[in-house]
Amino acid sequence: MTFRIRVFALVAVVVLLAAGVSTYLTLTLAQNAVTSSATAQQQLMRQIAEEVTRYGRDHGTWEGVAEVAAGIARRTGRRIRLDTQDGAVGVVDTAVLAGEPVTPMTKLTFPIDARPQLDLPQASGQERQITLQAIEEYRQEIRFAACLSRAGMQPQAVTTHYGLPLITHTMAPPDTVAECRTGTASQPRSITRDQEEVGRCFDTPAEKTAPGSRSAAPRTLETDPAQHLRTCLREVFLTRIGIVGPEPLRLAVSSEDGIDTTPIMLAFSVVAVPIVLGSLLLSRHVLRPIQRLTVATRRFGEGSLDQRVAVQGGDELAQLAVTFNGMADSLQHAEEQQRRMIADIAHELRTPLANVRAYLEALEDGLVSADETLFRSLHEETMLQQRIIDDLQTLALAEAGALAYDRSTVDVGELLDSCRAAHQPAAAAVAVELAVAAGPALLVHADAGRLRQAVGNLVTNAVRHAPAGTTVTLAALRVGHDVQIQVTDRGCGIPPDDQRRVFQRFWRADRARTRATGGSGLGLTIARQITVDHGGTIGLVSEPGHGTTFMISLPVGETTPAAGRGLSGGRKAPLHDV
Repeated sequence: MTFRIRVFALVAVVVLLAAGVSTYLTLTLAQNAVTSSATAQQQLMRQIAEEVTRYGRDHGTWEGVAEVAAGIARRTGRRIRLDTQDGAVGVVDTAVLAGEPVTPMTKLTFPIDARPQLDLPQASGQERQITLQAIEEYRQEIRFAACLSRAGMQPQAVTTHYGLPLITHTMAPPDTVAECRTGTASQPRSITRDQEEVGRCFDTPAEKTAPGSRSAAPRTLETDPAQHLRTCLREVFLTRIGIVGPEPLRLAVSSEDGIDTTPIMLAFSVVAVPIVLGSLLLSRHVLRPIQRLTVATRRFGEGSLDQRVAVQGGDELAQLAVTFNGMADSLQHAEEQQRRMIADIAHELRTPLANVRAYLEALEDGLVSADETLFRSLHEETMLQQRIIDDLQTLALAEAGALAYDRSTVDVGELLDSCRAAHQPAAAAVAVELAVAAGPALLVHADAGRLRQAVGNLVTNAVRHAPAGTTVTLAALRVGHDVQIQVTDRGCGIPPDDQRRVFQRFWRADRARTRATGGSGLGLTIARQITVDHGGTIGLVSEPGHGTTFMISLPVGETTPAAGRGLSGGRKAPLHDV
């Protein structure tokens, strides 16, 4: 599984889990909260309705109910509104009483009816008299209660026979009670109307009219005459006492602002903590390779070049770890090469300088005479140091891309002929012949001087290793789209383990060779760098005991120089065969 997929899977799992659990909990808890809030609202409305109804029963009027509603509003923190049942007349609105803005309220209302329900005995035969008596008694008690209320008293209703209220007045003065009892009786015409309405209930059921109406009453479907009679009498009772009794109202109570989010937040916290902890553990598992890379990179930057990262899996992070390890290997190898190069340079320069110093001290002490032999030796040591320094400068410029190249079309055959002519005297001195075998019209786009330097270094190396009486061959041939230059000797060859090291700085196959016979150890390195700057490749084929062939392959015809390397106008380095 790739790192991208692992991260995507981690994020997807966390997001889906968090979203699913949060949605489920939110919906469930919100539904429970709404249900609980609605239940609490209904219970509160029922309690408020009971308190308001009790006030109407005790006082026989809605006068002063505003104070009761205001007290309930202060106690509950809710807005209270009382309207008539048809909503046409507003009785009390605590928002108006408190001077608060009047806004629309919920349509949920609760009925309030302070009127008693007439409780008639079963088949007593006295229904007419009981109903008429109950109507008049209720009127008188209600008028009495209303009078006491207006006088500042606090009457209380006690339910008595037939469900009628009896007004008590323990704290009322006798004169107030007597005054309020006066004039509570109904007018004769009202009593006559009561008798008429009650009498209609005893007519034939099919011909009944609603009490208090002039038209036929809605026909009922009751088949029990006694039950029908009781129902009709109760309706007449409510109609007739409504003239003086408290009017039925409807109650509206403002809902609680919002719902309690504490359970939701608590549940969210309970769910969020495991999700966060799980995400942390998963992220640590996913990001652990990145942390290892970060630590390794920091230590590597602090100088610990041996720092490596363990490779696990095959995803992008594992590939990054492999790349980092490869980079670390290259940098460590380059660091080691740099140290070896500095040590090699010091070693290569120490001996010539020591020789020159010894000659000069001996000359100063008079141990040797300043003759031609001494000056020749000093000159040879100085030239050896100069060659090493010039080769180092050439190699440094080439590796830095600052070595200048004057490119043109070069005939490889002519270049090999010139190399043979230049190196023939040195080869003849060690009884080695130079031969050229080049095909016609082998052209490359190169710097003739630098290419001659590279081939010359190969020729010098071949002559150095060729046995006396053998021939070093300089050949050129076409191989595909390249021109290949070959320099072949019949020497002892190079062991396979050493072949990969022949192009390293200051490396010599024969450890016993001296600087006089072995060169500076930089010739093959310079030849490789010049070849690379020309867009070519250099290699070798060697068989121990049979000789070695070095090969330089260059593109045919004109080539474009590598970007940033081998540009004309750079520093000119001296040409030396090493």
